[in-house]
Amino acid sequence: MFDINGDGNLDPSEISQIVETLANEQFRGRHLKYGFLALALVAVLLIGCMFGISWAVFLANKDTEVRQGVLVTRSDKVPIQLGNSQMTVVDGMLSSRGATNVTVSTTPSTVERPLNADMSAAQLTSLTRVYLRGSDAAQVGLRVTGFWVLAGSPPMLLLSTPSGSLAVSGNTVTGSATTTLMGDVAVVWQEVTGVFTH
Repeated sequence: MFDINGDGNLDPSEISQIVETLANEQFRGRHLKYGFLALALVAVLLIGCMFGISWAVFLANKDTEVRQGVLVTRSDKVPIQLGNSQMTVVDGMLSSRGATNVTVSTTPSTVERPLNADMSAAQLTSLTRVYLRGSDAAQVGLRVTGFWVLAGSPPMLLLSTPSGSLAVSGNTVTGSATTTLMGDVAVVWQEVTGVFTH
């Protein structure tokens, strides 16, 4: 390979070419080694930067922190309740912890009571639905969207519903809503019940 003239001996020009090739290869190998070291350093630096940025974003978006051994919100320092230690589930029922056979219950947010025109405006404002029960066992439930009380003897309560209007005077109920739903004007409504919110 280095014997250019093919005589089997290396003369000084061929030896100088060998030395020059060897020096070039060592120089190239040294550059390659430094290049790989530089790439490794850049890779480690980039990984460190990505980790640092991720950690900074995590800390910036964190909603909670620990203050004096208590987990609190970062914005207003209110303690966070992770569980209710006052309640437990016993046999599928929500019960007070520490009390035996005490089931926790809730009260409904509505109450049913007879509806009449003598009720106050405050009571009528909380009226949400009305149930009518007829003499022939017919039952009608209507959502109430408004009311108006007409003074008189006896007073008359006018109710607005999506199906039409109702007029309640004592236990007598008339109006377009009853005939629209029942189709029978002869039905006598024996009971008028209102559903009121608390």
